[in-house]
Amino acid sequence: MKRKLVSTWVAVVFIAGLMAVTLVPAASAAELTLSHMAPAGSILDKQLSAWAEKVKKDSNGKLNIRLFPGATLINPVETFSGVEKGIADMGSSYRYSRAGAELTGLISMYLAGVPDSATGSRIVAEIWKNFPEFRKEWETVKVLWVNSSGPAVVATTKPVRTMADLKGLELRVPVPEAADALKLLGGTPVSMTSADMVIGMKKGTVHGGLVFKEAIESFKLPVKYVTEFGMYQSCNWFLVMNLNSWNKLSPDLQKVIEDSLAWGRNESIKAFDAADASAVEYGKKEGMEFIKLSAEENAKWFEIVDGNNRKHAAALDAKGYPATKVLEFVNKIRGQK
Repeated sequence: MKRKLVSTWVAVVFIAGLMAVTLVPAASAAELTLSHMAPAGSILDKQLSAWAEKVKKDSNGKLNIRLFPGATLINPVETFSGVEKGIADMGSSYRYSRAGAELTGLISMYLAGVPDSATGSRIVAEIWKNFPEFRKEWETVKVLWVNSSGPAVVATTKPVRTMADLKGLELRVPVPEAADALKLLGGTPVSMTSADMVIGMKKGTVHGGLVFKEAIESFKLPVKYVTEFGMYQSCNWFLVMNLNSWNKLSPDLQKVIEDSLAWGRNESIKAFDAADASAVEYGKKEGMEFIKLSAEENAKWFEIVDGNNRKHAAALDAKGYPATKVLEFVNKIRGQK
């Protein structure tokens, strides 16, 4: 009888133990998906991979982030909306769509003349801190970080040392505000993708375009000259997370992510500037000439681009945005360290 009671007690304890293991909350360990547009093995892909590894290590292996590089899960244009919908838990790309992001889109133009991602990202952080209207355009997701790209420069088959040299050049531009600025400077804007620009240059139908420096290397652009005036920067390279995915995480795992963000954003900024530096080195090896405008010429270009920005800011002001205030704020702090 005693043996039977003991056996029964052991069985109860064993079953209870199994139940205890089964009932451990799922949030104590998790795998998240991260879709991004950078090619596998690129500087930006390596940066995001390093951040994911840091999160895994800091969570003692409880939180694993599975990367899908090269837009293999969501295409670049739809990454933000794809994360909103939960197609991926996280996503990294640019805010291509202006829907719900009109101020965000125009701020990119305000970064004309800014030399690098480090400077542009400092300015973006100050705008984020001081203008709730900017933050409001991102409230449908959990923002992990936002930083700027490097400058979009003038990459061409013919040298551009003054505004007069732009006359007759057909150049690829990605957004209407940049097209307006290029017209005012004397060039002829053509709307097309970076990939189509490469084809167009080989056929001789376009002379180059406004591109981020890193594209010179990543797209192997057949250009001979690069005029290093930054027409704009993208202010909105992001890493964001689906709100439901965020809320499902346990507080301890949320804290691990929060604690990693300053490091991750700083590494993202360094990755952009490293990619640009690599592109310059690549270009010089390929025989490209990198042209710096004279101080006088640079001031002329900036005056025209800034005037164009003020025109577009006024149009956005009429819709209730503080667009001109943001532009004046950017111009006030752009030279600060």
